[in-house]
Amino acid sequence: MKKFAIIGVSGYIAKKHVKCIKELKGDLVAAMDLHDNVGFLDSFFPNCKFFNNEKKFFSFIRKKKLDFVIVCTPSFKHFDHIKRSIKSFCNVIVEKPPLLKESQFKKIQDLERIYKKKCFCVFQLRFDKRLISLKNKIKLSQKINDVKINYFTYRGDWYFNSWKNNKNKSGGLLINIGIHFFDILFWIFGKSKKIKINKRNKETIMGEIILEKAKVKWVLSVKNLNKNSKNNKASRSMTVNNTKYNFDKFDDLHKVNYEEIIKNKGHKIDNFKYLIKTMSNI
Repeated sequence: MKKFAIIGVSGYIAKKHVKCIKELKGDLVAAMDLHDNVGFLDSFFPNCKFFNNEKKFFSFIRKKKLDFVIVCTPSFKHFDHIKRSIKSFCNVIVEKPPLLKESQFKKIQDLERIYKKKCFCVFQLRFDKRLISLKNKIKLSQKINDVKINYFTYRGDWYFNSWKNNKNKSGGLLINIGIHFFDILFWIFGKSKKIKINKRNKETIMGEIILEKAKVKWVLSVKNLNKNSKNNKASRSMTVNNTKYNFDKFDDLHKVNYEEIIKNKGHKIDNFKYLIKTMSNI
């Protein structure tokens, strides 16, 4: 049985991680958050030790010889929490974006080597069977593909008054919201040759990007598309040469991601250095 701890457990995404641990018959030994609205833990791991103090949390897990620490804290805290987790002799599973600065990757890689631990990232779209098939097909061809990305996911006023709207803390709209699709673009079609921004404001970014094997037109927006509707559903898709891939639902891939990480086949943090470097400069 794999033993886990999680930091940032009160956040929205943390519940998906806790559910994965339960489904894979792991044990959540400890959890930490500055907020205490974490009653859902009782339904999954009633014996989980809870901390609202980072120093006590890391002191505890250092003694427990756990397998993984899951980092679900705000993006600007990832670097520190990954470092402290590795120094506590634990492997790490970190939510997106793994880091915000290119320079931070080398420091994490050095710690991985020193402590003989690994940091894995959650980019679940890489486990989508449709995209794996597409990647294999593109790999065998020299064709320059026509690609369109439409990523609409509404965010209310709270978003613009939170840390997520602060570029220094979240990476900005492009990294905080659009990182999954840009990861898929680079993963499937290769590195970027030219990037052009056609529109940019606090709600929407539109642009074009030329990759090794694709010409891409993309739009990313958190704008309310239908102000007369009470439900602002997300609309997320990628069209490749007239074939549309819809990604409005891909939550089930979290479990697949965990299964691969446990088998030591997950995607390590160094795989995403180019992604963060490129997106930070757009």
